[in-house]
Amino acid sequence: MCDIVLTADRTLMTEYRGASILGNVGCFPQRLIPSMMRKIIFPRIVNNRATYALRKVEAKLIDEGFSVQIIPPQEISKIKKIKPKVVGISTVDPLTRKPQSWTLTTLLGGGSSVIEHEFCHVLSLLHTLRRKNRFSIIVGGPGANEFETEKKYIDYFDSYVIGQAEGAVELFHQAVQQKHLPKRYISRPVNADEYSLIMGPARLGHVQVTIGCPRKCQFCAPCLNPWISIPKKRILHEVETNLTHGLKQISLISDDLLLYGAMETKVNHRQLIGLISSIYQLMKKYDVEWLNITDVSIAAAINGKKSIKQISDLLGFSKQKPADPIVGMETASSNLIKKYMIGKTDPYDPDHWSSLVKQGVDILNDYYWYPFLNLIIGLPGETENDVIQTIDLIDDLKQNKVYFSPFFFVPMQGTDLEGKDFFSSEELNQRRWELLYSCWKHTIRSTRNLFLPVYFNVNQASNVSKHLKTRTARFLLEKLLDEIEKEIKKYRNDPIGLQKSFGALNIKNRDVIKLLTGRMMTSMIKDS
Repeated sequence: MCDIVLTADRTLMTEYRGASILGNVGCFPQRLIPSMMRKIIFPRIVNNRATYALRKVEAKLIDEGFSVQIIPPQEISKIKKIKPKVVGISTVDPLTRKPQSWTLTTLLGGGSSVIEHEFCHVLSLLHTLRRKNRFSIIVGGPGANEFETEKKYIDYFDSYVIGQAEGAVELFHQAVQQKHLPKRYISRPVNADEYSLIMGPARLGHVQVTIGCPRKCQFCAPCLNPWISIPKKRILHEVETNLTHGLKQISLISDDLLLYGAMETKVNHRQLIGLISSIYQLMKKYDVEWLNITDVSIAAAINGKKSIKQISDLLGFSKQKPADPIVGMETASSNLIKKYMIGKTDPYDPDHWSSLVKQGVDILNDYYWYPFLNLIIGLPGETENDVIQTIDLIDDLKQNKVYFSPFFFVPMQGTDLEGKDFFSSEELNQRRWELLYSCWKHTIRSTRNLFLPVYFNVNQASNVSKHLKTRTARFLLEKLLDEIEKEIKKYRNDPIGLQKSFGALNIKNRDVIKLLTGRMMTSMIKDS
């Protein structure tokens, strides 16, 4: 028996077979990703690992005197024996309202995303369990604010938290004491020294190194938080916590890692390299080879070229071992940059944004950083000329080692653009569809040539079992890419046809088995 149980859905409580990019599959309509594929792409988390967000909440609650247990969604039935007073669920997109899932579900015929479907599944199980086991249900995480504008599922839980869980400790006290809970709870602001250090292993070796973003783009939720570089001592403590529990990789969470230690937007080379060097010493101590860099910016890549080179030399990045950070390109239009994200180019001239993007990507590629470039389609006031400029920039980057991630504009809660309308597929014109098609075509090619050979290298499998699993996963992903590419080509000039065709699909396990059996037979015949 314990006070509080923490959990999350399948799309979060997994390590994606070591390739976190596969988390994007959760943004597809759930109709198109049957349960068999979900089990392959989102395998059950192992060795008592959990999401970093849950680890931070767990640590804070333990420091406050609560007894806490984290369980994966597959073990929800254990609640009957644990008998908690509170169950907390972490979620990132429970109502399919984040840019990636909104884009894919809208384009592919609507409905809920895999993430929403899996969240609803866990929530429904908990709602059923508490009929016989009295406990409160609290929903938190970056997706909880979606309940501000839509009340779907709201009767299935007692309270949702707006803001960081560290500022909602009082709500947990009320829940444990079985007091009446407010449906909507706004957490208080949290000081940097109030964040507790994780006590157990976080999936993928996640550790947060900065909070917020100093560039203050008007559409961006991370910019709502104060810009903080977490002290190196605390970061190293959490890195070592992960490594002592057997993690074989480190993932640094930041909205711009290159600005670690910076007061504003100029790279602080000394502090940045000091952090990476100290982490590298821990990597050598625990025989860990891989450090994952989550997000960086174009301007910081240019300003921090010396730092990028030193990080790459230190960590041994290469063609066989590249870094793959996310980079916010957003658009090629200087007008939109100046209107909504003037800080994105600082300390450089926003009128030269396209050339800055090209320069920044070239620098990243020179040192084996192969970025995922995020783009936004349908920013308020976007013109055809803005779109054409972005298409031209993508053409200029096609020889670079990059992936493109185009998203429809979504007015994020709390941002300056909160009151604007969601961009939808009905607003796609010829130029915007050309932009989408160009992005997808290039990204499929990059996935085949850059991603699969690195993350699903069967020759590096340590034993026969792992070899077979790796080969199977790569085969499935290659065939999935084949099907996606075939469908995209079919609707190259017909986005409405794409939407109608996929909107009518509901793929079952038997459909996947039939498809893959046919593919395997064809491959065997060719091999013979």
